[in-house]
Amino acid sequence: MRVLVTGATGYIGGRLVPRLLQAGHTVRVLVRDPRRIAGR
Repeated sequence: MRVLVTGATGYIGGRLVPRLLQAGHTVRVLVRDPRRIAGR
């Protein structure tokens, strides 16, 4: 499944994205500050 997560650097998004990836989903994220997502 393809999933779009808004607020991926927040509390819930930060825990949700790794689980979605682990489950084999294709994940796209929206963040206010792209530097905060780099390296994750």
